Amino acid sequence: MPVRHPANSLCLGLLCAALVSGCASLTQPWQAPAVALAGMRVKEITLARQTFIVTLAVKNPNDRALPITAMTYRIQIEGSEVVQGASVLDRQVPAFGEALVDVEVAGSLLGLVAQLPSLALEDRPRDWTVSGTVTIADGLLTLPYRYSGRVDAKQLLSRTVTR
Repeated sequence: MPVRHPANSLCLGLLCAALVSGCASLTQPWQAPAVALAGMRVKEITLARQTFIVTLAVKNPNDRALPITAMTYRIQIEGSEVVQGASVLDRQVPAFGEALVDVEVAGSLLGLVAQLPSLALEDRPRDWTVSGTVTIADGLLTLPYRYSGRVDAKQLLSRTVTR
């Protein structure tokens, strides 16, 4: 019968602990992406429905590709919500990279009506906020995001928005 030496058991235990901690460090927790408003254009405006195509710039701060399967979003201008939406996506944002994502959003007629006079009459930058969630890993993980910036009123309905 072989004799077990206590030093061998200790070495085996340390080796197992090192392997487990090494594997854990390979999969760091996901960091939420930075999501910025990159543009907005009108798709349809009627009394019953206001639809826009919003371009979001999604920056991936992770060291691996970000597999986006869905997003929700709310966009506010000067503190008033103007559009919101949700999309099922199949996008890979490269590690430490950025991708433009076009999403369809439904507008709030009241939010738009409140903003139109000042947008049309005042030539000054506006505060914007985009917030929502990014769903990754086949729907297993949802990451919240919230970012703000300023937009020139003349550029709001073009594809150029400053961050």
